[in-house]
Amino acid sequence: MKKSRSMKLFSAILCGAILLSAAGCGSSSSPASSAPAPASSAAAISTPAAEKPQGEAVSLLYSTHSVGTATYNIAAGLGQLWENYLPEGSMVDVQPTSPGGMGAPYLFADGLADIAFVNGAPAKWAYEEGVLGKPATQEFRGLIGSLTAVGAVNFMTQAFLDKYSVTTFEEVIEKKLPIRIGCSPKGSMDEKILEMLLEYLGVTYDDVKSWGGDIVHGGGSDLAAMVKDGKLDMMLDQTSAQSSTMTEIAMTAKIKFTQWTDETLDWFTTQGFERVVLPANSFSGQTEDIILAGSPDCIYVAKDMPDDVAYALAKGMCENRDELVRQYSSLAPFDPPSCWKPEKLGNVPLHSGAEKYFKELGYIK
Repeated sequence: MKKSRSMKLFSAILCGAILLSAAGCGSSSSPASSAPAPASSAAAISTPAAEKPQGEAVSLLYSTHSVGTATYNIAAGLGQLWENYLPEGSMVDVQPTSPGGMGAPYLFADGLADIAFVNGAPAKWAYEEGVLGKPATQEFRGLIGSLTAVGAVNFMTQAFLDKYSVTTFEEVIEKKLPIRIGCSPKGSMDEKILEMLLEYLGVTYDDVKSWGGDIVHGGGSDLAAMVKDGKLDMMLDQTSAQSSTMTEIAMTAKIKFTQWTDETLDWFTTQGFERVVLPANSFSGQTEDIILAGSPDCIYVAKDMPDDVAYALAKGMCENRDELVRQYSSLAPFDPPSCWKPEKLGNVPLHSGAEKYFKELGYIK
């Protein structure tokens, strides 16, 4: 859109590197695809035979996660797809400069992105109040919501459940049990959810530690090893049924994926989350559906993006929904008739160009 944004690439990379340590991407297992494909496979996405729209070529900067992650591969595929819907000579420059879910909204405020993946809940927080010690920013708008079924997947070890005769986390807190909980580092989406969960239940990290428990921060592989070694009783990860970390743990340790109460889930929906289903048998030993507090991946764009450009991006994705899901199975929740709804976008306003497209389809009355 603005070529000057591409010229900021080096500063964006530095910014991303700094923020990554503070913000995290919220998931240690890159759940955006069940089997990350090489970025080059994006060329296989078929598009309807149609003439390119008339108009001046645009250059868009798409900030995403590091090269080799599933999210990067999806972004690369979308970039090539969108170029077929934009005027001749247009370019979607996909760059691995995103600091992740908590920090990504500020890319727009700093002029470092025209397009980015952001989870719905942190998008809401950034838009309304600000996160990570930063003020609120309204420099972005919604394009496509609820692309994935990402949520707060959590489990407790069977040894802990048997020892204390409990079945839910709410019981653990009520009884003030010495539970050792693992999640990603501070600033990540995982850690934020855990902090919110404890706050809702009326306790703090210090309270848990005073009972003889602990809060352990680390990467997915390190936490998995601690579960298998009996050094953790619980783990929470903002991820999906495609999580390689959770798959490995479920196959190598005796754990039970746990269900939060309806009251807990109701509270999370007031904070920008939505209920998502972790289908039965997603992981070894998980025999029933589990309802999670979900914050699915969404696509947001710069507030000042021209309407015709946002219209073209929305159109490109919706017209190729089935092909995108064929390429990237984790995008199966993407539902064009409902992806524009406020609750699917963390209540961040929909871009007016995307709104025009969904009204033409009759999805918005």
